[in-house]
Amino acid sequence: MPQPNRLLRKRPAIDEHDVWTPGNIVQMDAMVAACALVSQADGWVTHDERRRMLDRMRNSPTIAFFGADDVMLMFEALHPRFERDLDDGEATAEVAVARLRGQPGPSRLLIEPACSLAEADGGFDAEERDVILRLRKILGVDPSAYDLRPGDGEGR
Repeated sequence: MPQPNRLLRKRPAIDEHDVWTPGNIVQMDAMVAACALVSQADGWVTHDERRRMLDRMRNSPTIAFFGADDVMLMFEALHPRFERDLDDGEATAEVAVARLRGQPGPSRLLIEPACSLAEADGGFDAEERDVILRLRKILGVDPSAYDLRPGDGEGR
């Protein structure tokens, strides 16, 4: 029986820069921080918003990559910083996000779950849009790639 020529087998094109790295705590921390920034965009998180947001996080393939339980623990640990001092919480989260600057793949992948969480409460309001734009600026991601610009109407 003839052997298949493995050199002719078509391999899927995978850009090594567009993948998360398993066990990379910096990437997971940045994603959790971005989600926390979005959830706190209007200054508080109601119980209903928190429940919907946590459901959305549990169902996200990006978050599932790191393990939903670990992400949830990190997310819950970060929220008291926002409750004690909003500016300190934002600064802490922005530093965590900035660690991904210069990593184009993970930076782009970070934006999608953040946008998904912004829509968890049924809308994508101006404060959430501003946070997403700020995340993109911190990461150096082109905002036009997601068709989200300051002053746009509701939605993406």
